Amino acid sequence: MRKKPSKNSSRVSAKGALVLDVGTTGVKAFVFNRKFEVLAKSYVRLSKKFTRTGWVEQNPRELAASSLRVLREAVRRSKLPPRAFMGFGITNQRETTILWDTRTGQPVYPAIVWEDARTKKYCEALQKKHGAAVRAKTGLPIDSYFSASKIHWILANAPRASKLARAGRLAFGTVDAWLLWNLTEGHVHRTDHTNASRTLLFDIKTFTWDEELLKMFCVPRELLPQAQPSASLFGVLRKNVVGAPLPVLAVCGDQQSALAAAGHAAGTTKVTYGTGAFIMQITGAQFRIQKPFFTTLTASRKNPYALEAKVPGCGAEVDALLRAKKPLEGALRNIARRVDNYLKKLPKKPARLIVDGGITQAPYLLAAQTAVSKLPVKKQKIFDGTALGIAKLIFRKS
Repeated sequence: MRKKPSKNSSRVSAKGALVLDVGTTGVKAFVFNRKFEVLAKSYVRLSKKFTRTGWVEQNPRELAASSLRVLREAVRRSKLPPRAFMGFGITNQRETTILWDTRTGQPVYPAIVWEDARTKKYCEALQKKHGAAVRAKTGLPIDSYFSASKIHWILANAPRASKLARAGRLAFGTVDAWLLWNLTEGHVHRTDHTNASRTLLFDIKTFTWDEELLKMFCVPRELLPQAQPSASLFGVLRKNVVGAPLPVLAVCGDQQSALAAAGHAAGTTKVTYGTGAFIMQITGAQFRIQKPFFTTLTASRKNPYALEAKVPGCGAEVDALLRAKKPLEGALRNIARRVDNYLKKLPKKPARLIVDGGITQAPYLLAAQTAVSKLPVKKQKIFDGTALGIAKLIFRKS
């Protein structure tokens, strides 16, 4: 007698993972198969507003609408039926801050982007007084780069924000949390540990929102999303998004997602060459502080800590040369040298570098980094390592 298929058989035989990758300049959606091959991809460019010197904003509604558009287009191009997907995941630009009315779903202010510097003086004053204590909990300096001071600014300057907070109707989220709210059944208000670790409000030793940090930045606890591991169930994607109610199995900040694509073992080292060059190394199970690096969380439960550094301006430098139709070799050698300055300061000499990012499409880059750093360099299967990491987390979770 033929055995009846189990209720979960459709998921077991599922062929695809649906990934949303929300950057600062654009939104991408991918369909991966189990071999981590890209079956389909869609892209939409995002706008940014520079309303004053040092201010950088985006439209939260545009982030949500563009995400819907690319997800539907990627699924259409894949030619897979919606129920053929194992699950859905998000990777995102980190630190960007959005506050919204939980009753209407309307943002109370534009998204303040990670690179916005309007709170620089406020942060410098706090850093002098509380910098060491905050770093001991978060692994980070007090800087306008991170989310906490942005939340503080919106609460103080957006007319409806403080009123909604007192009424218990205000929510905060980084881009991942905002999209989860908009895309999931029941408006899930959650984030993952890697995004939470970039807010200056999350104790990365205890994996909890910290009351002392909340008090320091005058942020009500009620605004915050639930924080959970990157590879876990975050809710269910609404059926009307792509035609089936897919489980949300992975959420991870972009650089940590690229690190997850490289591996989970202590000592794993990756470089993402994009807008900036991001260097990360997994240090293991013990929290440590080491200058000039940030300490941050990974997507790994076994080895949750990593060091991170950034070489700014790489993408702009390469883009300018491409527009001018000038040779890239000199600029790529310079980027390789600047990356190597950080590699030399890592606590463990890498056995190899695993690299991704748009600039790795330039043929000379890998040779330049190998020559400068005297290390083997392995290029990821696709240059979109941030999306690849989410696909690996989805299939690992399944």
